[in-house]
Amino acid sequence: MDLCARGGIARYLDRIGLDEADLPNGIEALVSAVATAQHARVPFENLGIHAGRVVGVEPARIAQRLVDDRRGGICYELNGLLLYALRALGVPAVLHGARVDSGAGFGPADGHVAVVVPGDPAMLVDVGFGGDMILRPIDLADPAGRDVSAGAARYRIDPAVRELDEFAGMARWHSTSGQSRFTGSVICTLPVDAGRRTMTGRIDPESGRIDYRMIEVDGDSRREYAVAAADVPGRLSDVFGIDDPRPPMRSAVGRHR
Repeated sequence: MDLCARGGIARYLDRIGLDEADLPNGIEALVSAVATAQHARVPFENLGIHAGRVVGVEPARIAQRLVDDRRGGICYELNGLLLYALRALGVPAVLHGARVDSGAGFGPADGHVAVVVPGDPAMLVDVGFGGDMILRPIDLADPAGRDVSAGAARYRIDPAVRELDEFAGMARWHSTSGQSRFTGSVICTLPVDAGRRTMTGRIDPESGRIDYRMIEVDGDSRREYAVAAADVPGRLSDVFGIDDPRPPMRSAVGRHR
């Protein structure tokens, strides 16, 4: 699907619950509206990795999975989709790679990707880090300003502008490497009013079996409980809008296609 085609952007807006006629004027307001809607409708998830799928960065493949198949993805897919949607809507968005620090020091280059809208000031917009959306001014000329806090983690933006196909190698690494944070556990998460719904999967190192748990956060309240294998497809459909009758019950990491 070509997001720059009329039908493509209409299908994307339908996916995120917006109507083109209701989009606000002005770049900042438009970016905020589109990013907020996508973040609320398209989950951050790595189920495909544990089903043996390598994350792709081709625009048509991302659009097919996230828009037409109504799935979610990781940063390359989520922020890649947002990039092409904003461009299709006339916003001159670009991509920047980043190194992620989750508490043990910065990881590899291009371990994350985020969208920047050039301007004075430039605007950082990130719907693909797995937690709250990030939307704030950023000064890429200031080294200190390139450090971005995101919950318990942070990342450091590379000032060089990149294209999405340059992240293909790291997308494969995140899909297959035992050092990637995505191969060690399963996650599917989406914000809700005043909270968040997250399904996680702990992987048994011997059998590869995935034991799913649900985490429900509402304001200051947090509830966590196990999800039986037979109930996983229903929870994915009801909570995250993912219709997958056979989600992975054993991790296929190492057997990717």
